[in-house]
Amino acid sequence: MKLLIVDDDVNIIKLLKLFLKDRGFDIIESRNGNEAFEIVAKEQPDIAIIDGLIPGIHGFELSKKIKEDPKITKKPKIILMTGVYRKPQYRTDVIGTYQADEYLTKPFKKDQLLSLIDRLLKG
Repeated sequence: MKLLIVDDDVNIIKLLKLFLKDRGFDIIESRNGNEAFEIVAKEQPDIAIIDGLIPGIHGFELSKKIKEDPKITKKPKIILMTGVYRKPQYRTDVIGTYQADEYLTKPFKKDQLLSLIDRLLKG
């Protein structure tokens, strides 16, 4: 299974890779939205963990663009994460308007992330 991590913070990428190292994922990483969109189209990951504030295509818009692009036939499950947008209304926007499958606020716990991933892969 392929998992894409999109974040401009290398420390978050390292942390996520550490959390996921024993899960058997083929991990791909990107630091900006434009590159991430190209990777999704080419690699077709099963899950994408996308930071909300990234250079290029904003993380929220990236989620929507991936879900609505007819050329991407295998849509990844998307977890949008943010350290800025914390109010309950953002969860509604992220899942409704931007079509993410889940919403995760930073800081987060390893068990919380792994539980989200497991639930998305089963559903």
